[in-house]
Amino acid sequence: GGGRGDDEGALGYSWTFGILAGLSYFYLAASWGGYIFGLNLVGLHAAALVAAGRFNVRLYLSYTLFYVTGTALAIRVPVIGTSPLKSLEQLGPGVVCGVYQLLMAAECAR
Repeated sequence: GGGRGDDEGALGYSWTFGILAGLSYFYLAASWGGYIFGLNLVGLHAAALVAAGRFNVRLYLSYTLFYVTGTALAIRVPVIGTSPLKSLEQLGPGVVCGVYQLLMAAECAR
């Protein structure tokens, strides 16, 4: 059957889009001081998808890769430094990422 191969292809897209979105977040952070607005919009959307019952492995991979890649790179922008990890303005998307980790752990435990 084609089910398993289709799932693997979709996961590949999740990796790709997650990393590309993280690179876009880095570019936004490096070029515009309002990057926090974009970060919070993505985090809010990710939280809304969970609230709507749309959480799945593809969403988990995409958002986790977006947040981890983007934050790891944004920290390297001298003006920003470690503020993505300390700032209350940027706490929401980090909390959403943590909730995603817990949801995936619960999913794997089933």
